[in-house]
Amino acid sequence: MAKKSTKAKRKGFIVLSGENKRFSFQNLKQAVVFYILLLLALVIIVQLGYHWLGDQYLAWRLQITEAELGYIQRDTHVRGLITRSEEVVTAPNDGMILAMTPSGKRISAGKELVTFGVLTPDEMDKLRGSDEQEPNEDLREQLFNDWQIFFQAENETDEPGEEIDDLTEEIIRGEAGQEGLPAMESFTEIMVLHTEIAGFVSHYVDGWEHYEGPLYLEAAEPAGHNISEADLVEAGEPLIKIVDNWHWYYSIKMPLHPGRTIAELSSVEFVFDFASDEIVTARREHYDIDEAQQEVRITYTIDKQLPGFDQVRYAEASLLYLRDHGIIIPVDALYESEEGKLGVYINQGGRVVFQPVTVVRQQDDQVMVEGLSQYSLVITRPDLVEEGQRLN
Repeated sequence: MAKKSTKAKRKGFIVLSGENKRFSFQNLKQAVVFYILLLLALVIIVQLGYHWLGDQYLAWRLQITEAELGYIQRDTHVRGLITRSEEVVTAPNDGMILAMTPSGKRISAGKELVTFGVLTPDEMDKLRGSDEQEPNEDLREQLFNDWQIFFQAENETDEPGEEIDDLTEEIIRGEAGQEGLPAMESFTEIMVLHTEIAGFVSHYVDGWEHYEGPLYLEAAEPAGHNISEADLVEAGEPLIKIVDNWHWYYSIKMPLHPGRTIAELSSVEFVFDFASDEIVTARREHYDIDEAQQEVRITYTIDKQLPGFDQVRYAEASLLYLRDHGIIIPVDALYESEEGKLGVYINQGGRVVFQPVTVVRQQDDQVMVEGLSQYSLVITRPDLVEEGQRLN
């Protein structure tokens, strides 16, 4: 039965004639064409990559750059005096500065400016010293520390409308729930001074505050100092000052050249040595040409607050004026030929060509030149090439 069944199953199969596995020229031709095309594609890719990478490497090695149209700012170094609209608040009596509005803060009119403790002449001699007495720094420190305690107590117990003098009496004598501050008895009065004008608060004074506007001096920086809390001051001495920080002056003297040119400009720019990260625009306020002294005097108005400007009187600066427009290239590209001609090497169609140029102006690592077209491919490593050399 098994054999019979197997034969029956085999009757359903048909034998097909297979292809002979003989060598075929047709298949060989197709394979050869395919590999040739593949090789050509690889060669083209390699050639394109070589030229692209070669150009990139060449540009990097020779530091090739395009000549661009730009400008160079003319500048000159100047020195001058800064004047401002300043109001100095002076001490009404002999005494100690107990509290001050922080320096650099802008306040409006009518605000508290200085808290001042009035001292008798004997107390001043005791604290500051005199011909008969040595300064008593310990007592001075104790007096100021007692003020700090009093000030904290005042803030805790003060009521609207309560007079500061009444509260002072209570704190000093221990009638306001405090232990009493014996050192505070040295003060005959505690005064709170208010500002009458708005402005920028400065603790720096140098004695030049009453000057405003044009002032042409050639002097060293005036000797100034910062006023601090706990300082002892006599009646009439500076306590603090208010500065108009939106409007100040800078007066300079310079030679006729380039002074004449600069004096004709209604505005210029400055970079001050004390604020070297900022460029400020200044308007010409006044100028005078002195032919006899061979100098030009110019005063500029500046309407911008600069960091630290209130503590500087005599300042140096870079004055930026005219802008010259033209073709700008790196200074390293300049090359002097054996004939003594100044010029640059350029990549012109893959060949090195020497192009004579004239330098118009230089600023830092850039020069403005004449005789060179915009977009010229300038070689900034001229020591690596020769005129007529092929680059590709």
